[in-house]
Amino acid sequence: MVSTRLSLQRAGQFALLTLTDASGLNILDRRLLTEFSQLLAELARDPALAILLLTGAGSKAFSAGANLKELAELDTAAAWEFSRLGQELTTSIWNFPCPVIAMINGICFGGGLELATACDFRIASEHATFSYPASRLGILPGFGGTQRCPMLIGLARASELMLFGRVIPAATALSWGLVNAVVAAAELSTVAWRWASELAQRDAHAIRQTRACLRRMAENDFLHERAAFAACFSQPDVKAKLQQWRRLIIPDAKEQQNIS
Repeated sequence: MVSTRLSLQRAGQFALLTLTDASGLNILDRRLLTEFSQLLAELARDPALAILLLTGAGSKAFSAGANLKELAELDTAAAWEFSRLGQELTTSIWNFPCPVIAMINGICFGGGLELATACDFRIASEHATFSYPASRLGILPGFGGTQRCPMLIGLARASELMLFGRVIPAATALSWGLVNAVVAAAELSTVAWRWASELAQRDAHAIRQTRACLRRMAENDFLHERAAFAACFSQPDVKAKLQQWRRLIIPDAKEQQNIS
């Protein structure tokens, strides 16, 4: 499968998957969500693959989240489907047959953070920032974030992150347990590959079984999240809030046109 928004590099038993777009924000739209899930399904069938690394192109963002223009056009039924696509992708990452390492090189907001929390490990640049801005937009995280984030940082911290919609720096994310390590930007790739190499030296069967057991401890209700996400789009002011936020994080009109 070929995608202009996903770059795949293979090096023996390792694979590096990079999100990209012209804006550098590595936005998640419907097409990308679908293509990403399809590519993961192909990679999951490769018995030679031991470690998958995930990052965003450039230094601006891992991913700034969902396509706000698309979100502003959703009704309740379309929002349900959009959430389903996002949950399908994050579940594919969560259930991937080998460990997945997120290399977080900048902005990690909304759906981008939901991608990251579905990975086994998150290694962040010191310049990375994290946020679930959904409460500012009249919606909620719809790609599995309400279920996975509390498992990482606890209910109190997850509530603070999601209900206030604040932006936190990498150092705070580390102290909360949202990321596993914070490193200098120039060292991000080196450290991530070092982790990948060390993991690949462990017994593959033991790794698979351990990950399977760890995932069984989680009792998730993604269907309720999807319904709640969709219901938000019946509120009269959601579209205006989404458009206002889009102008805030993508202030340049030309860049807005590039993210259709």
